[in-house]
Amino acid sequence: MPPSLSLIAAPLLPTQRRARIVTFLRAHGAVTLTQLSQALGVSLSTLRRDLDELEQEGVLERTHGGALLRQLPYATFEPESAAAAELSQTEKAAIGTAAAARLQPGQSVIFDSGTTTLAAARGVVARGLPLVAVTNDLEIAKVLGMAANVQVHVLGGRLRPGSHTLVGEAGLASAAELRADVLLLGAHALTDGVVSETTPEVVAMKQAFLRASAAHWLLLDGSKFRPRAFVRVCEIDALHEVFCDVAPPAAEARRLHKMHVHVTVAVPR
Repeated sequence: MPPSLSLIAAPLLPTQRRARIVTFLRAHGAVTLTQLSQALGVSLSTLRRDLDELEQEGVLERTHGGALLRQLPYATFEPESAAAAELSQTEKAAIGTAAAARLQPGQSVIFDSGTTTLAAARGVVARGLPLVAVTNDLEIAKVLGMAANVQVHVLGGRLRPGSHTLVGEAGLASAAELRADVLLLGAHALTDGVVSETTPEVVAMKQAFLRASAAHWLLLDGSKFRPRAFVRVCEIDALHEVFCDVAPPAAEARRLHKMHVHVTVAVPR
C-alpha cells in the first residue's frame, strides 16, 4: 500500500521532511506544493527550499507548482488507483463541481475514467441533475447510479488490473455507436499543447470518446501540467474547454488562448 499524504503531528527536521517528500514521490510519481503542505504541515516557502535542495541533488525535477521524481521512467509511470485518489482531493472536488455546474438537464454526457471525472460525477449527483451518462469507469457508474434521475450506461470491456477502468474492443465498439453532447475527459498530462496518457489501450478509449461527443471538456488538476506521457491522446485544438484548479503555465495558457480553448479555473475552498 503506498504511503498516504496524511498530516504529520510533530514538526520534522529538514532531513526528515525531505525524506518524506521523496517517499511521497516514489508512491505517486508527482506531487504539488499544496499536497505536500497539507501532508507535512509546513509552509509553501519551506517546501520550495526543500524541493530546490532535492533538485540540486538530482532527486527530483521541479514542475509548475510541484515536483516529479527524476529517476522514474515517467512517460509510462502511473500511480495505483488508491494512490491517485489521495492526490489533490480538494482541488479535484472544485474542478468536478465547476464542470457539473455547467452541464444542462437532459444532456448526454460521457464520463471518461479517472479521479477528477469521478469528482464531476459526484457534482452531478449533488445537483440532482437529470442526465444520460456513459462511462467506462465502474466507480463513476456506482456514484452516478445513486441518482434516480441519471440513466447510466456502462461500456463493456476488460477491467484493467488495479483500477476501475474498462478497456478493450467491446467498449470501443460501443463507443463508436454513440453521439453524446459532452465528454468529460481526464488526462495524465497536458504538455506543450498535447494531451497524453501512459498506455495505448487507455488512449484508444479516450480517442473513441472524442469521436463520440460534440463538446470536449478536459478536467485536470495543477499537477498534470508536467512532462508528456507515453502516448498522445490529442492536440489541444480538439478541446473546447479546460477545467483546472490553477491557471495553466504561461506558455500553455498562450497555446490554449491561440486555439480558442476556454479555461475555467475552479479555486478550491
